[in-house]
Amino acid sequence: MFKGVREFFKGFFGSFKARSTEYIEFEERELENIFALILMGSFVGIPSPPTTLVIRLMPHMVREIYVMQRRVADMDDIFGEMAGMFDIA
Repeated sequence: MFKGVREFFKGFFGSFKARSTEYIEFEERELENIFALILMGSFVGIPSPPTTLVIRLMPHMVREIYVMQRRVADMDDIFGEMAGMFDIA
């Protein structure tokens, strides 16, 4: 009887650990995106921090810049292409 209960809790806590790790990894990715948005926000009209701070933090952004470039390359933006053809800014 106790073996079944023990196995149940073992599986329950194992699943809890796995899900917790997934949530932490997701939160880390989102915090990296927010960090990139703060540093690169001037490109989309969001006020950015002082330039000296951005320049000091930019070396930490190498991975995030590659991710943004990959997302842009994978994206099929029809409206963006049309705006580019008609010089809409």
